[in-house]
Amino acid sequence: MRFLSERLRRTKLAGPIADLIVRTKTPKIYRRLREDERRTHEAAAFARQLPPATSDAPLVFVLSMSNNTYAAKLECMQVLALRRKGWRARILTSNIYTHARRIFQAYGIDDFIAFERLTASQSARNFVESEVARRAAEPMEFQSVLEWSYRDSWIGPQLLSSVSRRHFDGAPDPRKPEIRQAILEQLAQSVSFVHAAEQYLAIAKPALILVNEPNYHVLGPFVDVAIARGIPTIHFTQPSREDGLVQKKLTRETRRIHPNSITAKVLNLLMSSPWGEHEERQLDQEFEKRYGGVWKVQTRNQPGTVDMSAEEIRNTLALDPAKPIAVVFSHVLWDANLFYGKDIFENYGEWFVETVKAAAANPKLNWLVKLHPANIWKRKISGVTDEFGELRLIREHIGELPQHVKILLPDTRISTLSLFRIADAGVTVRGSIGYELPCFGVPVVTAGTGRYSGFGFTCDCETRESYLKVLARLQDQARLGAEQVRRARVHAHALFVRRPWIYKSFRTEIGADVSDPLFQNLVPTVRTDSEITGNGDLDDFATWATDATAIDYLSPPRAWSADVPFKELGPT
Repeated sequence: MRFLSERLRRTKLAGPIADLIVRTKTPKIYRRLREDERRTHEAAAFARQLPPATSDAPLVFVLSMSNNTYAAKLECMQVLALRRKGWRARILTSNIYTHARRIFQAYGIDDFIAFERLTASQSARNFVESEVARRAAEPMEFQSVLEWSYRDSWIGPQLLSSVSRRHFDGAPDPRKPEIRQAILEQLAQSVSFVHAAEQYLAIAKPALILVNEPNYHVLGPFVDVAIARGIPTIHFTQPSREDGLVQKKLTRETRRIHPNSITAKVLNLLMSSPWGEHEERQLDQEFEKRYGGVWKVQTRNQPGTVDMSAEEIRNTLALDPAKPIAVVFSHVLWDANLFYGKDIFENYGEWFVETVKAAAANPKLNWLVKLHPANIWKRKISGVTDEFGELRLIREHIGELPQHVKILLPDTRISTLSLFRIADAGVTVRGSIGYELPCFGVPVVTAGTGRYSGFGFTCDCETRESYLKVLARLQDQARLGAEQVRRARVHAHALFVRRPWIYKSFRTEIGADVSDPLFQNLVPTVRTDSEITGNGDLDDFATWATDATAIDYLSPPRAWSADVPFKELGPT
């Protein structure tokens, strides 16, 4: 059956059949999506009126691979910036992603290549069988699989993260038969994509690649091959505000760095730039917006929260007023982040268990273990209703927690900003908390390297032994000094204020139901190309995107500092 399904997906019937299935199973959703396509076609008429690109124009190749409305439109918006400069655009997608295809066509993009076509090579199939057989004969453990590579692609993290996400398991054990089988199945896909990327990129010769999900086992190999071939590749993602994107060019040096980051060189440059009340106020306002409900994209991570005083929190949680407060900010364990640093524990699951054990063993603090609020909407989207993985790990590995350790569930009413103001110490692997809490003078202990490691405002542990030793005496951790706080605030200001590319020619609309396929949408605020010119936003993006020396998009110097040359802020 699976063989027939794969064969069918390579034919022209795949799209009509996919439409028929959606129309039959969910007719209301199908009608809404088609209506959105109609409105998009009307609103994006100006994009279809652009002069056609010449056959020898530079090509931007979009690694799309999503049928999601919002994702496709974000890609259309950025591609539009390049098409206005005469570029061609081609989309890597699937034969069954008919909704996304129609969105692209509404914006005047009709050059598609289906991944089913690229992975159908018989020669690649032979390589796939050989590699899967070779790996199947080896013993599998988490760390050994993590190091797997194939040709130019580091596929280990991609495989483990994909399996972790599919099984909602923060500690996938490759020694288990079902996990082992899942890894081998996805290994076959990864290997086929490596060969597809090698062959196709050599033929297409794109001048630029655009991608939103560069790390999982489907598109990860494409990105790795592109980087090895020296093809500029832009990774884009949405920050905590819905009117902007964060973009980073991926190179051998930046491939494993979180996109919303700056380099130590840039931080040092900014530290020597003017800093005063205006910047302090800007940063404080960003925190208020981030955690105060201004940005709807962030609101889903703060559902129903309220600002509480220190006294209210202590009373609500029955905390000992004589003890300091440490907050463990847990990651979404099964949304494994294995791409942006080196862990000192085997996986997020082991880190969580060992951290909670350390908290239970140190009664000199009030410990708050905050489960990540994204658990709520990510589980809803995925249809997960069973026990939180974190609670299962506590039940299976620790048991009943002592009174000085409290669990804050993802739907806690206590706002994160309230915790920032009451915390005496924070704990994370590499989360954004590591650069946010220090802005309030609060020391943060990390259990892995990440985008801000070594920047001077976190306590970075290099081994699990040193990490657990710090937790055992966390009550002795001093608050940060003035220079450390300033460094943290300059860094956070750069990420919150300067890194996002703010778009004006489009507007993000966000609904109330995260399971709605139109929960997020993107609509033009302009009707003509001349209006885009007047806004200047797409031109700013195109200028950065086509500058090979600029790695991180930062707002142009005129927006914040005339003292630092733009190009000095781009390269790593």
